[in-house]
Amino acid sequence: KTVLLNTLKRAQDSLGVPTKMHTLNPKAQSVLELYGVLDPATRDWTDGLLSNIFREMNKPVPEGKDERRYIVYDGDVDALWVENMNSVMDDNKLLTLPNGERIRLNYPTCCMLYEVFDLQYASPATVSRCGMVYVDPKDLGYKPFLDSWLPRRAR
Repeated sequence: KTVLLNTLKRAQDSLGVPTKMHTLNPKAQSVLELYGVLDPATRDWTDGLLSNIFREMNKPVPEGKDERRYIVYDGDVDALWVENMNSVMDDNKLLTLPNGERIRLNYPTCCMLYEVFDLQYASPATVSRCGMVYVDPKDLGYKPFLDSWLPRRAR
């Protein structure tokens, strides 16, 4: 899957369309660290990792400049973090943060890609909003595994 995404990036770059990919594992931090936290006492907002990345990747592109940006979620889908993404994946294309701020997905410049093993814990609402590319391991054969293993092998 990662090879497919890297191939997409290289192809767009070679066609003269600069492409940025920002990959994160949403399960590597808590939901508060991911989206941000609002201090109840001071009402101060602290951006989370995803809200910061999402805001940066969805800044307007200068007039006449063609660019593609992808936010790649590389990790298992979990109802705790992915349900907040449903409004981004539907027609609204808005990420609503806990402080009430809304950030619009700058489509088609910016897109979200989910690189997951399965969708076992995703709700039907989430699955219905996603397009799928299925890569069956039996179709890959042994060569990708060998190519990734050989450079790491201790000599």
